[in-house]
Amino acid sequence: MKTNYAACFAAATAIFFMSVSVVRAGAPLTNAEGVGGVALNPMAYVANPLKEGDKGLFGAGIVSKPQLGVWYIGLNESDINWIPMGGNISFFNRLELGYSHEFIDIQDFGNGDGQNVSKDNFSLKLNIIRENEFDLNFMPALSFGAIYQTADADNSLALKDTSDWDFYFVATKTIKVLPVPFILNAGTRATKGYIRGVVGFGDERQWIFFGNIDTVLFNKFIVGWEYQQDADVGDVFKGEDGANHSTHSMWEAHAAYMHDEHLTLVASWAYTGDKDAVSQASFGNALVLSFQYAF
Repeated sequence: MKTNYAACFAAATAIFFMSVSVVRAGAPLTNAEGVGGVALNPMAYVANPLKEGDKGLFGAGIVSKPQLGVWYIGLNESDINWIPMGGNISFFNRLELGYSHEFIDIQDFGNGDGQNVSKDNFSLKLNIIRENEFDLNFMPALSFGAIYQTADADNSLALKDTSDWDFYFVATKTIKVLPVPFILNAGTRATKGYIRGVVGFGDERQWIFFGNIDTVLFNKFIVGWEYQQDADVGDVFKGEDGANHSTHSMWEAHAAYMHDEHLTLVASWAYTGDKDAVSQASFGNALVLSFQYAF
């Protein structure tokens, strides 16, 4: 059943995106939680901003046209298929609103019977300072964001609390003085989510670090790497030694092809920690694919 989900998802998504007429591509993408960023982390930029002369949605020059992102995350070592689908819009190039739905098919969970998890994310990002604002060329963009997450499952989740808020601050700067442009992104996130909130939320909130580096090659390709720190969210799962189990740190390396102004295709290899790690929740390696479309 797991393989059928993946095959149907890939085929249907490919047919849809190849059938639409191609009409802004590239970062920030609509990530797995429906936030303008890369795969794991948010960026300070809003997704699909209004460009000069662009009247946006409804022709008023206030609301951007929507951006959509669809992901497939295949954690083969852990028998998990993870399919997030989301989108976002922005207002005045300052306020970004986003939503995503994540379907997670976990074959080996808890009692071994597996379960299907549905997770919804509602996000808000406020761009406090624009890049180079106040005529300061060194000024990065700075944003504050919040993500409300709620999860539901066929069977009982591992944790009692299945919904909560995450908050973050993030700074992003594009460096253009080198032969190729680089995008530097770093921030901190306050979370109670265990495994990104998929199986629930702990009883302590922790601030964790995240960061990205990306470069654009030949105006067509984006190559980059991102990292998210491990999170110990309190007295949630206990190991055999009685110690708490935290969520393992994660990183992923990605390459994206910007087909035109609207369509971006992404392939990534992610690492969530050794699958058999004792004290931290981890699922091994993952193949990640994404289709991004900015109207």
